[in-house]
Amino acid sequence: MSVVDTTSQQSHSPSPPVLYENVGRQAWMLLWIAFATFAILLVGIPLSINWYIHNATRPLPTQVEAIRGTTLIITENSEEPTAVIDTIEASEGEIIRTDDIARANMSVYESEQTQDTLTTVQLRSNSELVVDRIRTPRFNQSQGYNTVSLSLNLGRARVTGNPSEDRDLGISVTTPHSTIRFQDGSAAIAVNNDTTEVSARRGEVAVEAEGRTVILNDGRRTTVTLGSPPTYPQATSQNLVANGDFSQPLEETWIKEQIVDAGDLSDVIYGDTSVIDIGGRLAAYFVRDDEIGGIHTETSLTQEIDTDVQDFDSLVLRLDARLISQSLSGGGILSSEFPLMVRIDFIDIDGKPQFWTWGFYAVDPVDNWPIRDGEKIPSFVWYEYESPDFLQSPTFPRPQKVVSIRVYASGHNYRSQVSDIGLIAE
Repeated sequence: MSVVDTTSQQSHSPSPPVLYENVGRQAWMLLWIAFATFAILLVGIPLSINWYIHNATRPLPTQVEAIRGTTLIITENSEEPTAVIDTIEASEGEIIRTDDIARANMSVYESEQTQDTLTTVQLRSNSELVVDRIRTPRFNQSQGYNTVSLSLNLGRARVTGNPSEDRDLGISVTTPHSTIRFQDGSAAIAVNNDTTEVSARRGEVAVEAEGRTVILNDGRRTTVTLGSPPTYPQATSQNLVANGDFSQPLEETWIKEQIVDAGDLSDVIYGDTSVIDIGGRLAAYFVRDDEIGGIHTETSLTQEIDTDVQDFDSLVLRLDARLISQSLSGGGILSSEFPLMVRIDFIDIDGKPQFWTWGFYAVDPVDNWPIRDGEKIPSFVWYEYESPDFLQSPTFPRPQKVVSIRVYASGHNYRSQVSDIGLIAE
């Protein structure tokens, strides 16, 4: 039997043929890949450079200036806020917060080399503003615009835009209830927990919320409540006095008070205030009748207003007064006891308490009794009164906030009426 050496036969078997067709295909694939990469780089690099030139941005120089009170800058990584002593640089992501008497200005400048401001923000007391994005294109070839994006979480701010000659400006202010956008204009914005109120002071202002956009022009305002779209544009004039026509229950808006200046109050007759209907007109009626008289009394209605008026241009008191009787002549010996008076308490722009009073009388004063801050009006007829403009007075300190209004009768005995009280801010 012969033995066949299979191992030897296998080791000398011929190799498979080389497929040159596959090698050629791989070479073409490499060539196409190289060409495609070259084409992408040839087109993509210039496009990327062009995109970068037109879209690259840099922060705009921004400063915060403390006008009065305490203003704080809060940064994301800092453990303690920084107090603004005079002027401090502000950056994106920082929070500006003012206390209950503070005022601060934030200015966004066109460049480090100029003092031309693109945007100014006048921040009022008890406000919180977030600097979200303040950018300008990095290169002059860019057609982009300057961007100022802010968030006003609480408080009041007056935001004004001043586009440069070379580039447009886009300003957006986000509140918990809405987004406000404008370019060349100015808007007064007030934010509390429930509402945002926006007034266009100059230019065109767009207010967006819940799918509705309202366009405000000069002298118009809108209100946005939580979860609701903005109201349609209204006139900016506001009556800061609630229930000045006395159409609602008196106790809901006014505080009644009776004052008697006497040591023994046991037999004293106090004055009274009620709402009466006179020919379809509702009026507050101040009455005190005492046969003896001779003691000083005051019968009053007071309303807390607590409203900032710095963003308004005009503030005027209007009311209708009617006098029936008074036991004291004129305004009394010190010109402080008129049968009908009004007092408004303010905080001025320096943070100091101020007040203004005005009285009405029908009986001429006794000789040598002065009349200060008052005027004579006819009896038994309605007299329409309008005060000077408190915000434009050359002598009265400019108010920052209206604290309260008090309407009252002062003296011994009196009968007087008042209706349609309005403290009109525009």
